[in-house]
Amino acid sequence: MTLHPIRALDHVLAEYSDYLRTEFRAKDPALKEALERELDRPLFLAQEPFFQAYRPFKHGQRWRELPIDPKLATVMEMRARDEHAYLHQSEAIAHLLGPQRSPLVVTTGTGSGKTEAFLLPVIQNAFEDATRFKKSGLTAILIYPMNALANDQLLRIQEYLREAGWAGAVSVEKYDRGTTQAQREALRRNPPHILLTNYLMLE
Repeated sequence: MTLHPIRALDHVLAEYSDYLRTEFRAKDPALKEALERELDRPLFLAQEPFFQAYRPFKHGQRWRELPIDPKLATVMEMRARDEHAYLHQSEAIAHLLGPQRSPLVVTTGTGSGKTEAFLLPVIQNAFEDATRFKKSGLTAILIYPMNALANDQLLRIQEYLREAGWAGAVSVEKYDRGTTQAQREALRRNPPHILLTNYLMLE
């Protein structure tokens, strides 16, 4: 059933108004009249409704056309349930993996795949480094404001690597207050390809 926003708002306001009239019954005629007058006054119970139209994000190149490994492209097709990346994703990935790469800012709506716009180039670069040098070595440091977000991203990267068949080739680790001294020493001796941390631990 389609929800009519104007009618829904009117219904909620009417129900609320009836509740107030019932809850605050006034015996004094002047007080009752004042209550009725205020309840009927525009914007007394609620402000004007705010509506925002949803516009679908534009499609860009196919995942398989982007400069990422075919296995990773297949993973993205399955996860996105679409053979195309969004336009901002494909432009960001192509730029960050292209010959004229430079710093980039991506601003777009919630649920539009901003994470993949930077994460896929990071994973692709780590995979190429691992393939070329056949050993571990730091290729990216990802800095997050909260540990909870870093934990979520760690799981996502691990899933991408596993689904693409790179779990043993590319290493990813997290460095935060919970990292023991022994683990820190191990990370220094054998740094991962991708390291996740927060701004407090960056130093």
